[in-house]
Amino acid sequence: MQEEPLGARPRQYAQGNTAPTVQIGGSNTAPINIHRLPKLPVYPVSQKELAATIDPLWAFTSTPQHVRKELSLHGLAVIIGEHGTGRRTSALRALRDYLSLPESADPSSTESHAAQIWDLSPDWEEGEVPPLEVLPDPLPGQGYVLDAAQRTVSPAAAQALRSWAAGLQQIRSGLVVVGGLTDWPDGRLSEPASRPDAAQVARNHLLHRLDCPVQAHWLQADTSRAASRAGLLRQTSPPDQTAGIFADLIPRSVSPADAVRIAERLAQVKPEHVDTAVQDQHSQDAAVAERGRQNLQAIREWVLEWTDYLEKLLAEGGTRGQDRVMLLAASYFEGAPLELCIKAAIEFDPRGDQTRQRFREGRSPRRRLRDVGVDVTETDTASFASRPGLAMAAIRTDWYHWADERTQTREWLQRITAPGAVAEKWSKQVGQRVLELSRTAVDPPFFAVLESWATPGIDGDRITLIAELLTEAAITEELARLAHAKLLDWAGSKNAARRQVVAHVCAGPYGLRWPSHALVRLRHILAHDDEAAQMAAAALVRHAEQGRLERIIETIETWLERFPDHAAGPRAFLALIDPSDHGAAAGASPASGLVSGLITFAQGTPQVRDFLISGWATTLQQPDVRDAAYRVLLAWAEAVHRAWLDRDVTFGILTEVRNLHTPVDAMSRFLYGSPEHDAPAVVDARYALANLNTCTHAHCPRPDCPLLHTSGTGPPEAEATPRGDQERTPNGQDTSSTDPDAEGNTSPR
Repeated sequence: MQEEPLGARPRQYAQGNTAPTVQIGGSNTAPINIHRLPKLPVYPVSQKELAATIDPLWAFTSTPQHVRKELSLHGLAVIIGEHGTGRRTSALRALRDYLSLPESADPSSTESHAAQIWDLSPDWEEGEVPPLEVLPDPLPGQGYVLDAAQRTVSPAAAQALRSWAAGLQQIRSGLVVVGGLTDWPDGRLSEPASRPDAAQVARNHLLHRLDCPVQAHWLQADTSRAASRAGLLRQTSPPDQTAGIFADLIPRSVSPADAVRIAERLAQVKPEHVDTAVQDQHSQDAAVAERGRQNLQAIREWVLEWTDYLEKLLAEGGTRGQDRVMLLAASYFEGAPLELCIKAAIEFDPRGDQTRQRFREGRSPRRRLRDVGVDVTETDTASFASRPGLAMAAIRTDWYHWADERTQTREWLQRITAPGAVAEKWSKQVGQRVLELSRTAVDPPFFAVLESWATPGIDGDRITLIAELLTEAAITEELARLAHAKLLDWAGSKNAARRQVVAHVCAGPYGLRWPSHALVRLRHILAHDDEAAQMAAAALVRHAEQGRLERIIETIETWLERFPDHAAGPRAFLALIDPSDHGAAAGASPASGLVSGLITFAQGTPQVRDFLISGWATTLQQPDVRDAAYRVLLAWAEAVHRAWLDRDVTFGILTEVRNLHTPVDAMSRFLYGSPEHDAPAVVDARYALANLNTCTHAHCPRPDCPLLHTSGTGPPEAEATPRGDQERTPNGQDTSSTDPDAEGNTSPR
């Protein structure tokens, strides 16, 4: 390979540019790379959701009409309202009408219009403004829904979205933003969400999705039409006593989502049970009539998740002290041995032996549990088989009624689920129920409980559990914003366990749904050199292997350029290019790993080649990764030696790295010249300065090896030296021991 004249370096490079034009002064021989920022993720709205926006499932509300008008004028509309007002379904209905999508579109067909409505992920950080480049390219007939409840929309971000939507409006596309009352900074385009009739939502769901016409009939309030029709047809059959029996079950204030949940529970009620209860209720026998009334009330309580039952039991009935705590313990530890529930209840107020003794005095614990609605199985475990749903309902009611004891309840949960505590093995179930409680609770305890779990020294199972719960919180509308903020806070925490949790989260579904969020958090973790950083590096590599290699390359390149003194970029770069068995980028073998693919791409893709060269050059200047960089260099050499990496391309890249990394001076030329063109004396000097054991080249297989024919201190004389009489340095050390990595090295060539 012909060496470049020293004066020809450095060449002009233009890397990391996002503008459409780069102006170069003078001649240039190097590639010019213009990077595009990655687009915000979009996901097609499911056909199940779209089906709820058309007849016969659609429950009328006036919101879509107003939204459709705003879309026609501006290409943008905003629906604001509390959670549970049907704002998302109204947005989908408005977009469907605005785009004039056919109601009979087949979702399985490749020509279906169902995929024309997309969820636009707000994958930007707090305070950032999404540039036009990251927003989807304007295409005709596309509708987008953006949930502002997941990410704060600043006035500048709102202006950027308005500008983008103006372009959508020109091609009959549009954007609908949904969020809370304060999630959109500009009220001019905001349309308050009008709640649909919850009972109609439930009836439509029962009739047309669950195929339960009998149960839908129970919710039908107006039975006069059926009676009139019977009269017109002169039918003599007795009126149906079950018609409208549960017409008051769902008031208008219930959210559409809750109405659907109630409908799904009502669908599980067997019609014969209701028929029997109604017949008993109309019996002349007072005892039978009372039994029928109680059975109907039990069905109603089960469908409504025991709201009235718990109100009477906990509030009106005066249940206090041990009974209340026993119910709470059984609710969190449903399915656990009864003794565990007792021990957990004792820990609620651990003030000594007197408090502990009270739980075992008077009525037995089993009697206490039965009195508050808990079943005790034959295997002596707490169950709610006879009252499904009572456990979660009891947790919610307790948190609502005893507001002054919320802190005590949260501390109790933290105490009994701590490592080594009485209920440690039940932490997953407790975490899931605390998450469900926190969706609607005032002063939600979820994140405080997880913070108490994420302590230094916790094991991998605990880390995995916390990561799973945080991931679930991030996809929960009510907790998403707090979950994103908590992950960012933990990513920069001094607590290594919390950083490991974040790395675990970013490596999973969270990283796929919010790639920009995940990469920012991984960068914070990679500032450290510990196990969490190794997990973060592995997460980066995993994303690259899952089809995001181009994005990961651009991200690392951005880190190296924007944060040249930060160790995160070099650590990420080394993780991506490490072919060793313990490297994050190694596959089943280095030949099938990312490094082999990168080297292959570098042959025909200047952008990848420049990334490898500039990445190496920046990494070699970072002192925090010096040892890791040297280890990866050795791994590259080993991979070339084993023919896992292309020799010419790999060493060609390292040659350019050397040219960029080495200062242009006399010593550099003296050390890194071409042995084939230099005098034997110069080669001999390089050999001596390399600090190599002279015996290693006594058997060089190359007949023209300059080291075998050099006069003076070359290998032939060393061959005659007795083995025990090693050459020594001026300070008396063996040359073979001055460099711990000298074994197996060869002379510079």
